[in-house]
Amino acid sequence: MVDIIIIRSNSIVYTPRVTKIAKSLRKGYSIRVLGWNREGVSRKTIYNYIADLKLCNLKAPYGKPSLVAYFPLYWVWILSQLFMYRPKVVHACDLDSVIPSYIYKLIFRKKLVFDVCDRYAMGYIPPKFRTLYSLVNSLEELIGKESDMLITVYDKLLETFRRKPKHSAIIMNCVEDHAIHRDKSKDNDVLTLVYTGNIRRERGLDKIAAAIKDLDGVELVIAGKVMDKEVQDQLSQIPNVKYKGVLHVSDALALEACSDVMLSLYDLKVPMNNFSWGNKLFEAMMLGIPIITNVSSDVINKVGCGIMVDYNDKNQIKDAIVCLRDNRDLRRVLGNNGRKAFLQKYNWKIMEEELYKIYGNLLKN
Repeated sequence: MVDIIIIRSNSIVYTPRVTKIAKSLRKGYSIRVLGWNREGVSRKTIYNYIADLKLCNLKAPYGKPSLVAYFPLYWVWILSQLFMYRPKVVHACDLDSVIPSYIYKLIFRKKLVFDVCDRYAMGYIPPKFRTLYSLVNSLEELIGKESDMLITVYDKLLETFRRKPKHSAIIMNCVEDHAIHRDKSKDNDVLTLVYTGNIRRERGLDKIAAAIKDLDGVELVIAGKVMDKEVQDQLSQIPNVKYKGVLHVSDALALEACSDVMLSLYDLKVPMNNFSWGNKLFEAMMLGIPIITNVSSDVINKVGCGIMVDYNDKNQIKDAIVCLRDNRDLRRVLGNNGRKAFLQKYNWKIMEEELYKIYGNLLKN
């Protein structure tokens, strides 16, 4: 028997949140991590993970409706692992992993932590499919209400739950304070923009590329899994765009540390994106790098660590890039503001303490 099993279906090795939670909890508890090896992670990578990691080796597609047919097999595998290890607490990330975890809770009367990074219906089901949208949303609401602890990454995301359990908390996607050397010797005549994350249309990469294709002294460096081949092909036609492939979390941070500006754009026509407060903002703050974004306006305006833009306004995005290209002092001020706020409020050490309080209460009996 173990104290805690953490479960997430998507890319555990490349998911900083799960890695941080596992690293923190293993300091005081016996833990295991379960997931789904859809991306073909090597045995060596699994062995070298921060905690005891076991993956379901069922091949399945990414981002396609046919994925739904594979979920029952994944859920059966998860239940078999839970029945085997009998954890005192299951920490399930998002709806696709909480369903078997909830069944385990009911059968064995164990504790369930429902960690919501994305509302499933909002993120994956177009609102035009009203019946399906409503059913999935209601299921998420039900399990959220019946969980022993509901965790989200953002207060506005927590507010989307109409019914909440007795206990809930916010654990933001803050990052650890990594000692990463920033290369001060690079050519300062070229402004390096960086994007690390999935390559997909609703992240504004096509708009950014259109904004910089005629700009001198600007390059865009991107890294991440290609989810939209059409967007990747479009980007590959632009000389000042460089693609670095899929990187491990530490390598992605090192790439960001060598940049001048980070980018984080979300298409707000996707309902879930209106509640996004991704870890890229916190990575930029930790590294002392300004960010160009169209979300998290409350933090950006309060801290003064970046420039807000309209996602659909290519000229506004271009103006923000030119402004930062031509004003090194502004880049330094925005970066320093972010770094100061990171040290004071937006770092993982503070989130870790909140996590310890949660598990101290759950496991005290």
